[in-house]
Amino acid sequence: MEVPGKTRDPDLDTGSADATIYCQPCGEGGKRAVAQGFCQTCEEYICAPCIEYHKRLKISRNHILLSKDKMPTFYPSTKHSVIGDMEYCKNHPKEMIKFYCPTHGDLGCGDCVVLDHRSCKVDYIAEVAEDFVIGNEFRELEPTIKREDDILSGCIRNVDELLDEVKNQSKDEIARLRKFRAEINNYLDRREKELLDNFQKVKTEDENVLTDLKTDYEAKKSGLEALRTELSSAHVSVNQRYVAARKAQKELHEIKDEIEKKAGLMIARKLRFTKDSNTERLLGSNMGIGTLDVVGEFRREIPVPDLSTVTWKKVEDINVRTSLDKTSCCITGSALLSQGVFLLIDCENCSVKLVDLTTRTVTFRLQLPYNPWDVCVLPGDQAAVTLMSNSMIQLVSTTGGQLSCGKEIKVSFGCCGIAYYNNRLYVSIVSDPRIEVMTLDGHIISAFQTDDGKKLFQTPYFLTVSASTPPTLYVSDSDAHTVHQLSLDGKALREYSDKKLKQPGSVVDVGPGQLLVCGSTSHNVILLTEEDGKMAEILGEKDGLTSNSFVSFCPYKRAIIVGMPDTDSSLCVFNGN
Repeated sequence: MEVPGKTRDPDLDTGSADATIYCQPCGEGGKRAVAQGFCQTCEEYICAPCIEYHKRLKISRNHILLSKDKMPTFYPSTKHSVIGDMEYCKNHPKEMIKFYCPTHGDLGCGDCVVLDHRSCKVDYIAEVAEDFVIGNEFRELEPTIKREDDILSGCIRNVDELLDEVKNQSKDEIARLRKFRAEINNYLDRREKELLDNFQKVKTEDENVLTDLKTDYEAKKSGLEALRTELSSAHVSVNQRYVAARKAQKELHEIKDEIEKKAGLMIARKLRFTKDSNTERLLGSNMGIGTLDVVGEFRREIPVPDLSTVTWKKVEDINVRTSLDKTSCCITGSALLSQGVFLLIDCENCSVKLVDLTTRTVTFRLQLPYNPWDVCVLPGDQAAVTLMSNSMIQLVSTTGGQLSCGKEIKVSFGCCGIAYYNNRLYVSIVSDPRIEVMTLDGHIISAFQTDDGKKLFQTPYFLTVSASTPPTLYVSDSDAHTVHQLSLDGKALREYSDKKLKQPGSVVDVGPGQLLVCGSTSHNVILLTEEDGKMAEILGEKDGLTSNSFVSFCPYKRAIIVGMPDTDSSLCVFNGN
């Protein structure tokens, strides 16, 4: 494979053989000396004294030098100007960076191309740098850096909050421990010390993990600032900007991957001191004062950027049809279960499926007796599924990456959408349009059907509870082409509609102040922002959407998932950059 910059340039031989060639380093100092050789590494003509000096310097002693009889008779001056200000290759310190591989996102020298990118189509920096720096890709780096900077700032805030939780949570629990300890004799001193040591151990371990995580986020944030400064500097060449830009692109990709990988570390163990009943009855209990139990987690999620600023790129579809399915899939509902793992409702095949975005596979399938419609995640490794045709909510266990049916809750005929918040289920009913609020055992607490005597809904197929403060309920009304916002006690707050949105389907809360709405017959995904009430199309027919059945969002992967009945049982996935 021929590598640009390593083979002989045909332009080198176009000059006159009789022309006198002068030493370029001497020329930089205002002197004229006839060249007695040529350095292929520096791409400069040099005189005899410079050749000797070149051989003595550590940085240049291994450069490739051509004698006067072998040096090119002509070498364009621009060759040096466009290469001379480049950086040295990190893998081959004696070689200059001259190439960029778009396939791997790597910068390198000619040796790198020969060794690692032999089958790749590489860009010669000197030829592409100027067009790149004045192009859109370079201009888009600044907002991308800002977006990742904002996310890192949010991650740091979340870690700080978790650190406060870790530091403060022990106060009440230790008080309970000491009160109980005061009621028994000195026999329990040893056990008390063991428990206090456990408190400190968990606290220290969690603080260390979170502090390291915060330090990592802060380091990456500082790196972003350095990239921004380098990109905006007016005192560097176009090639340096190109290299800086390519470095920035790769580092931004690495930061995004790192944030995704470390999402699961943004947790701390929630502790509770539990009295031992045996100790209360008998001082000789083997359990001693009690136990230190992990009873839950203080968790913070990855901050979600302003989705209107994100560029969405369609990636390979995910086929969700399994060998047990008797017909093509019709996905009507979904819920994010854990990092990159979704629960999907396959209405046509009467099943609930676990889909992993990372492996792009269906990892588990649960057959149901009736056609399901929607799903929401509950605490304690559970989910709730509406069975519209059977007027029932089916509770499903999600423990250990497997699904199994739990108890059934009888509900009103025509139940469709379902959402969970603060120990309450919110269920949309389409037969007599309303929203019913119930306990987890099916006891109806209230129903939202009218406001000031006016019917609220026509066909409320889907709903969600937002993460705003205070939380509110969003209901998509298909036939009214409207999304309703209600308080959690049923008061109508606002109606959202737009000519770009037709027959809204699933509505998904993606973070404070942002919701995604599926436009079923407008063939799009709409971003609704609470602050200004605006609705903007972020995906549409131009992106290949047709007859959308649902939309979901994964903050860990920064991915939008869209289901369409005519996509041969596949999910369309769009990654955000």
